[in-house]
Amino acid sequence: MKKCFYLLSIVAAGIFAAGCTEKVEPPVTIAIQLQDEAGEAFSVADVTVELTDAFGTVTLEAKTSATGVAGFTVTPGTYVASTTYVTAAGGMRLTYTGESFVTVTSASTSPFALKLHEVAVRQLVIKEVYSTGCPKDPSGNYSDDAYVILYNNSDVEADATDIVFGMLFPYNAQGNNKYYNESGSLIYENENWIPAASALWSFSSEVKIPAYSQVVVALFGAINHTAVQPASVDLSNTSYYWMSKNDQFKANKYQVVDGFPSSHYLTCKPFNTGTAWLFSNSAPSLFIGSMPKAEAEALATDTEGYDTTQGTGAVNQAVKFPQDKVLGCVEVYKASSVSDSKPRFPASLNTGYVAVTNGKGYSVYRNVDKAATEALPENEGKLVYGYAMGTADVEGSTDPSGIDAEASIANGAHIIYVQTNNSSNDFHQRKQASLKK
Repeated sequence: MKKCFYLLSIVAAGIFAAGCTEKVEPPVTIAIQLQDEAGEAFSVADVTVELTDAFGTVTLEAKTSATGVAGFTVTPGTYVASTTYVTAAGGMRLTYTGESFVTVTSASTSPFALKLHEVAVRQLVIKEVYSTGCPKDPSGNYSDDAYVILYNNSDVEADATDIVFGMLFPYNAQGNNKYYNESGSLIYENENWIPAASALWSFSSEVKIPAYSQVVVALFGAINHTAVQPASVDLSNTSYYWMSKNDQFKANKYQVVDGFPSSHYLTCKPFNTGTAWLFSNSAPSLFIGSMPKAEAEALATDTEGYDTTQGTGAVNQAVKFPQDKVLGCVEVYKASSVSDSKPRFPASLNTGYVAVTNGKGYSVYRNVDKAATEALPENEGKLVYGYAMGTADVEGSTDPSGIDAEASIANGAHIIYVQTNNSSNDFHQRKQASLKK
């Protein structure tokens, strides 16, 4: 009796096992084709594409070919294809992301499309402008020590080779601005240009800026100015860059220290008759744009395209720089002349202003993006708080984040600065230029 029961149990187990066995379909080789937002092939090699099963338990990875195709061998079923690709171009950090359901059958032959969405964020920002000078011994204002800091505000190396520096008419915000029409609007507000004054400066060699790093550009003298005026700054560091004198700009303030590399000279094609780049020492309007050097020089020498709205004579000639080539800007007002000042940038590029008192060694410094900076995991324990270099307690403004950017950088932290296209939100007046040691 026990033997019969044992045999029946084996037969029943065999029947149960046979009923639970599913037919396993053979694996299929498929291709995932990356596409841009227009549906064209995104032909970039070595982009990692992930393929995850419907249960989220298994994820496969494959690199794309030169045509943007990633290959997988999987069993039929439903999957999610996804990717994130980060690169940089033209001063922008570009992030491409995409996610798509993929249903694989034994008959799947055609490539599956994975459409990518592009998010562009400016990499390069104006971190600091120091141009209003310092106290001159025994009296007066010394302003031959002006400089600008260009900063890579991202985690990807930035190519600054095609960056140009320019400023707008009028030279001072409180000056007579003839670009306003009878209705009180800038005549170029809704047109694709701004009136660049004097010159457009370009780098003369390839310039790459590592993540969260900067380059210093001396506007006039790339020398140790503290030897001339103790309250000034030292711009003799040969890692800096220099807006050099040329055949036209020969003013005495254009000096450079011995051994300064010629590859770090900036060049320009002036479009007025002055002997110097008339960068304001009270209320400048500075912008950076993305334009190859040859194109900038062609624009600067196109006399037929010059604009003379600001006034007659070659000294008032302006170049119509395209608004869509502008990467960033800052509007500075003289603190004692705010009520007499007018914006020079159209609202599409900038709103607001930062007020600065000249002759005291103050600078215009970009505010820290507190949330973004604190979110960087590598910053744990490295951020320095209690920022006390603002001038809100004296006659100006301060960084509302409370983070001391320069002290934090010295402590090994990475800083992300605010970018809102509003100079009132993005900048503050700093009691001391950051290069002043």
